[in-house]
Amino acid sequence: MVISLKNVLKRFTTPSSGKRTQAALAERYHHFTRLLSANNQVLVLLTDLEEKLSGDYIFDFQYLRATVAQIATETLTLVEALNGLGHNRYRNLAESAQRILAELREVLQERREIPVAPLVMGYDELSLNDAQTVGGKNANLGEVQNRVGLPVPGGFVVSSYAYKVFLDYNNLSERIVETLGLWSLEDLDTLARVSDELKDMILSAQVPPELEEAMAAGYQRLAAALGRRPLLAMRSSAVGEDLTYTFAGQYVTFLNLPPSEMTARYQDIVASLFTPRALFYYKNKGFKEEEMSMGVAVMPMIEARVSGVLFTHHPDGQDSALINAVWGLGKYAVGGQVNPDQYVVAYDPPGRMVERLIAHKPVMLVNRPEGGVEEAPVPPEKVEAPCLGDREVAELMRWAALLEAHYGKPQDVEWSLDDAGRLWLLQSRQLKMASRKAAEPPPRTVKGYPVLLDQGAVVCRGVGAGPVVMVKSERDLKNFPEGGVLVARNTSPKFVTVMPQAAAILADAGSPTGHMAILAREFRIPTILLTGNATKVLRPGQEVTVDANYNNVYEGIVPELVEAGAPPKNDLADTPVFQTLRALIKKAVPLNLINPGDPCFAPENCRTVHDVVRFAHEYSMREMFQLTDHDFESELDLVDLDTDLPLKVRLLDLGGGLKRGFRRKVRPEQIYSVPFKAFYAGLIAMRWPQAKPEGVQSLASVFVNTAEQVAQGAAPYRDQSYVILSKNYMNFSVRLGYHLSNVEAYISDQVNDNYITFHFKGGGSTPERRERRTRLIAAIIEHLDYHFTRKGDIIDARVSKYRPEEMARRLTLLGKLTVYTKQLDMVLFSEGIVDWYIKDFLQEHVEGAA
Repeated sequence: MVISLKNVLKRFTTPSSGKRTQAALAERYHHFTRLLSANNQVLVLLTDLEEKLSGDYIFDFQYLRATVAQIATETLTLVEALNGLGHNRYRNLAESAQRILAELREVLQERREIPVAPLVMGYDELSLNDAQTVGGKNANLGEVQNRVGLPVPGGFVVSSYAYKVFLDYNNLSERIVETLGLWSLEDLDTLARVSDELKDMILSAQVPPELEEAMAAGYQRLAAALGRRPLLAMRSSAVGEDLTYTFAGQYVTFLNLPPSEMTARYQDIVASLFTPRALFYYKNKGFKEEEMSMGVAVMPMIEARVSGVLFTHHPDGQDSALINAVWGLGKYAVGGQVNPDQYVVAYDPPGRMVERLIAHKPVMLVNRPEGGVEEAPVPPEKVEAPCLGDREVAELMRWAALLEAHYGKPQDVEWSLDDAGRLWLLQSRQLKMASRKAAEPPPRTVKGYPVLLDQGAVVCRGVGAGPVVMVKSERDLKNFPEGGVLVARNTSPKFVTVMPQAAAILADAGSPTGHMAILAREFRIPTILLTGNATKVLRPGQEVTVDANYNNVYEGIVPELVEAGAPPKNDLADTPVFQTLRALIKKAVPLNLINPGDPCFAPENCRTVHDVVRFAHEYSMREMFQLTDHDFESELDLVDLDTDLPLKVRLLDLGGGLKRGFRRKVRPEQIYSVPFKAFYAGLIAMRWPQAKPEGVQSLASVFVNTAEQVAQGAAPYRDQSYVILSKNYMNFSVRLGYHLSNVEAYISDQVNDNYITFHFKGGGSTPERRERRTRLIAAIIEHLDYHFTRKGDIIDARVSKYRPEEMARRLTLLGKLTVYTKQLDMVLFSEGIVDWYIKDFLQEHVEGAA
């Protein structure tokens, strides 16, 4: 539907004077450009969120918060600008946007609450289900003792709820969250300062008396159970530790402590939650900083004769276990101060010693009688003696089998052998197995297969192969084959309907941050845009391999690429930050409003940010005026175009479109508008049939040749044409006799914003000849990649999202077509002559179209 200029100008009427003002037009254009800018920003932000799912980027919750805040700002700006264009007709879109943005904020605000629990608990009460209550390390020890049945030294745990009580008692919670917010993974320079501030907060705080009392009571129960007052080992058990992520070596451990030091060492362990390396690890692994909490393990100290580590499966993937062992305490086994003995033991046949390497072990770590630990020399006869005998190795292998059977995954186990010959399990956590060694990466190009395309913008990485399916219109999407490679001149959100079947997507043009690109990433379809000529190089049905990792398209199926083309597994996929990212993307990125012609294409049906952006962008184009058959009012500041063409043109500059200092006339070279210059280049490139003859009152009379024209009911339009323009915008209402065409265009470096709309109506001949003329125009603009509708002698067409130079080329061709077709309905006496003129124009002006 084309809006008449008269109706447009009514919108700019001032209540006081009723005058139509140039300022009102400029304000309207301001809303339009503001909307386009916000549209681009939101799409870029959505694209950035999706890219984070690849696993190639380090980010944290601060990034998510900042990005959602930016999305909210730009989305509301976009909706506000649309309401400015539409005089608040889209208030329901504002309501939908606010609802969706509130849902995004709710996702960010979801947090894990520390469950209420006793301050101190015994291991006989615990299982893996208590990980949120006592931390991962403690929960695993309870699981091993109570459900697997392996020996654990016992003791008690200080719960994560005790950590909350400690913070609340000292009013530290808000201060900690505020201080944690002062740095991000991109700003490591402030990490040390933030760490020092947080540790000072903890160490200068006071342990609540009730917590001190609970810890003392826990020790008394332990002493009573053992029949002695043991020295203690105190170890961290942060929430999340030793579960999906190990936090190995991030927090402090204290060995062989007298019970009088429990309170001070508890504070030290809590403070270690905020060391620089622990903070970096926490953020790098995707945890929310405000959810950090610490449980503590308090265990009787083992008088260890031998200690070590058991990997229930060898890290290189072979079907065996790996055991390391050193003399004394296990800190030297895990810390690397001493080379340990290594035992590789097979599962099949059970117990077969695959390899035994006895190391030189000159020193060991031992308990001091009065407390603490010290390094001591290993007796000479033991320096190169094996730490373990066959009995201990067999028992550790029995543990390995039990643990793997119980957990279903390889385990990393710390153990000690005491002076009485008893083995104790001190820790068990999931063992992170290295991926099997990958094949050598493929070269940039694979030899033996012709490269058909090697340029473009990769939107979604991966490899896809299959037959080429050319998509020129929506009807080509019907019956899209499974595994087809979609090839199109431009992109469309409607491609979403075949993305589940598509092996890959290629397009000559398009935007990497556009709607379809976002959808391609959502569906993880290997996609390359801006190839330039995929539709010309490739043939329907031709088998190709799209390597969107290295931006190549090969002729034929390349097995080595297809087999190796799956994207690498994202090791962070199960982290809290990724789970939150997925939830945000689910509410922000999917596109539900696809077809503007669908009755469901309405504000109340917006379910995501992408829907809001899509609706606003579509309706901004409808709201932005399209001029037709009425004149400008005299109050507007118009200037005439001084041109040699037989065409009367008046111009209205909204800003930046004309050279400053002109009077009432401007020459074409004084016009700076990018789309006008392109369109005008097409007008002057063609030979005009004749100039305006002397004595003729109107140019319209040039095109009125027979009484038959008037008999058909047509009345000549006035010969005045009008242009509204700016640096990047043009709305040209062209009147040539009985013919009216309207060309609106926006061209900038932002591909997402670029568009041309073309409306044609008129003709002074018979209805049949006028319809033939529109068929001719439709056939030609289809070669220029316009999407159009044609009804009788009316055509509405649109093309968008090409690079500036491609948009300018299409505008120039449209200018040529305007001149070429202005009198043809007088000569289009048969369908055959229509086909001749179509072929003539394409051969002469459209390269490669014939």
